[in-house]
Amino acid sequence: MLKGFMTRRWQSGVGWGFGWLALGAPLGLIAAPLITNLAQLRAVPFSQATQQLPVRLSAIVTAFNPNSVFIQDATGGSFLSYPNAQTVLAIGDYVEVEGVTYPGRFLTGVGTPQVRQLGKRELPAPMEVDYDDLVFSRYHYERVAVRGIVHSLRHSLETDRWVMNLTMGRQRLEVQIASHGATNLPPWVGAKVRVTGLAGGNINNRRQLLAPQLLVNQPADVRVETPPVADPFAAPLLSASELLNFRPEGLTQQRVRVRGIVTLHQPDGVLFLRDGQFGLLVETDQLDPLKPGDEVEAVGFAAMGRFSAYLEDARFRVVGSGPPPPPQTMSLTQALTDNNDANLIVLQAYLVETLLNPKETTLMLRIADVIFSARLPRTEVHLRNGSELQVAGVCRVVEVNPGGSGFGASPRSIELLLRSGADINVLSEPSGWTVRRLAIIAGALFGLALLAFGWVVLLRRRVADQAQIIRAKVQREAVLEERHRVAREMHDTLAQSFSGLGFQLEALQTRLPAEAVVARQQLETAQKMVRHGQEDFRRSLLNLRPRELDAASLATALAELAEQSTRGTGIEIRCDLQTPDGKLSELVETNLLRIAQESLVNAVHHGHPRHIQLSLEVASAWLRLTVIDDGQGFDPRKLENRADGHFGWRGIRERAGQMDAQVELQSTPGQGTTVRVNVPL
Repeated sequence: MLKGFMTRRWQSGVGWGFGWLALGAPLGLIAAPLITNLAQLRAVPFSQATQQLPVRLSAIVTAFNPNSVFIQDATGGSFLSYPNAQTVLAIGDYVEVEGVTYPGRFLTGVGTPQVRQLGKRELPAPMEVDYDDLVFSRYHYERVAVRGIVHSLRHSLETDRWVMNLTMGRQRLEVQIASHGATNLPPWVGAKVRVTGLAGGNINNRRQLLAPQLLVNQPADVRVETPPVADPFAAPLLSASELLNFRPEGLTQQRVRVRGIVTLHQPDGVLFLRDGQFGLLVETDQLDPLKPGDEVEAVGFAAMGRFSAYLEDARFRVVGSGPPPPPQTMSLTQALTDNNDANLIVLQAYLVETLLNPKETTLMLRIADVIFSARLPRTEVHLRNGSELQVAGVCRVVEVNPGGSGFGASPRSIELLLRSGADINVLSEPSGWTVRRLAIIAGALFGLALLAFGWVVLLRRRVADQAQIIRAKVQREAVLEERHRVAREMHDTLAQSFSGLGFQLEALQTRLPAEAVVARQQLETAQKMVRHGQEDFRRSLLNLRPRELDAASLATALAELAEQSTRGTGIEIRCDLQTPDGKLSELVETNLLRIAQESLVNAVHHGHPRHIQLSLEVASAWLRLTVIDDGQGFDPRKLENRADGHFGWRGIRERAGQMDAQVELQSTPGQGTTVRVNVPL
């Protein structure tokens, strides 16, 4: 017998231990593998993390989030699902953790942790990484170090953290720095820094990393390697056409200074300047108000836009003011070939359509066979399609033509950003009697004529249909009245005669002597013939006038018929019967009752089912009778052989024909039978 427990661990840092086998446990009952380091924990896929595998490991606390505490050991990093952990733990604590696997948003962590502090340890040395290392998440939730240029720095009141935008080559990384009450930070913008923190990022619901982030515990984890320029507004002045031009020493990563006249200042902080004959876009979060004609200096980081260079993360100051710069008049060809991206220009075009949304108005314009758009803040404009307009706005390149076999590039399509409705000048409007409008009027008149003709045809058809219905109703009422008269006559004559004949035969039987055996046999035969004749006569009389409908509605009569047909058979009958709003004709009620009777009798006698469903559905224009059984079923093709004498099915079809109803029969050997009758009202 095994004593104690037996444990085996893989030698690899990412292998799982097999756990232990308890003394006296049944054979085959083995505990889940125990996870003893963070490399093993990181290797647990989401599908297995939900099984709450046991975890027992030791690690160092490296960072906090509101509902998580991040830990790291020599094999990797992960997290504990531990709300308010900062109240009991601190960065640098060396802890022992016991818990179960927890399926985190991106990688597996520890849930329901039991944490015991073992002392203090130095934080793990950070791994030097680049932007791609963070994107490919190799070091996710581990301490890393990155280098880059600080482009912006702001304080977030929502998270009480400083948010730094760090550029690493052509990529941007968001760095969140715990403020710990700090109301100001050193002037890092423009500095080259080395930042140490926890690798993380934003994760979508598909467990995919949208963008990497860095979580920094304190401002001291940001080390300046190259300080920023003391006064960026003292930097050499560059023109808009010189930004990102070739330099033998390479392009600068520091802030540059430009000057220009304001042509457009959008509420979202986008600023357009004119510098000489060129336009320049400047992105800034500075909210100081500007107006067209103000002369400003801006310092920011040069970046490449869709077609031309612009400034990002810029600051500006007003150095003068004057009249708004006039827009440059040009053709569409010039706009697509010259350097007019971000410049204020004027074009003449024809209005195709006006589009409105809650924030802006968009004009779809046409020059020859080229369509482009002009956008401005939401403005109610009353312009007719086809009008010739002169529009002034800032030109923006939307698509670019690649250089092909060469290295050149040119705009493929543009749009205009208008400042207000005053930038729209109507040169001419189309005539009110356009070909399109005439075609619409002619089409409307033709449509009215077609409607009138269709209404006349429909009215005649409805009159003919009503006349046919009235004739059919009169004929049916006459037939029903005659059937009722015949039923009464037969009841008063033949029925009484059959009854009297039966009484006489019974009286004669009592008078015969016991030894008249032959006579008694002949008399009994006569009595049987009389009884059969009475039954046939009664059945014929019932077909003429159902007594069930004299004292009850169709639904009630059907329910009683179903109960009588299955009484003593052991068959479960389920009825779902709706009552019509109005009074049905006697022809419809009689035929539906007899069809139901024939279908129920066939199901009971031939199908031998366990269940029968009888339903009557009522709508405004039709009603539907359905009888469904789960009995033996049969091949419906046999009903087409008239030599077999299927009189019941013929009767059902004849009765349906009297009501102009459609009857459906569905049956398969071994799968039951369905009879459905659809009666138009």
